[in-house]
Amino acid sequence: MLKNVTLPLLGVLIAAFTGCAGSQKPPSASVATPANVNGTWQGGTTTGASTVTMVLKQNGNNVAGTLTGAGTLDGPIQGVVSGNTIQLSEKSGYGETPLLNVRGDQITGTLRGTTLNLRRVR
Repeated sequence: MLKNVTLPLLGVLIAAFTGCAGSQKPPSASVATPANVNGTWQGGTTTGASTVTMVLKQNGNNVAGTLTGAGTLDGPIQGVVSGNTIQLSEKSGYGETPLLNVRGDQITGTLRGTTLNLRRVR
């Protein structure tokens, strides 16, 4: 008698646990909170003599702002932040930077063969 009750009960429990496990959403590794890049950033390249200043305003993953001190590239810029990286371009859409790394109050990367270092102005 116990054997007749145990097998159907075991089947119901397996079905219930399988249903619970199948209804959970897997964690999404591709959704990363974008780094905060709001504010004024100053610095330059290892070979440059001038100071570059960027003023950025962030809305979610999108960034808009201005660039000064970069010569012919001065003017409005826009970009996209994804996790701890940012890619910038002129507002006209012409010319993009490679992915730059954001770590707290520092943005670093390589532009045209030279290292770019920018720090957030507090």
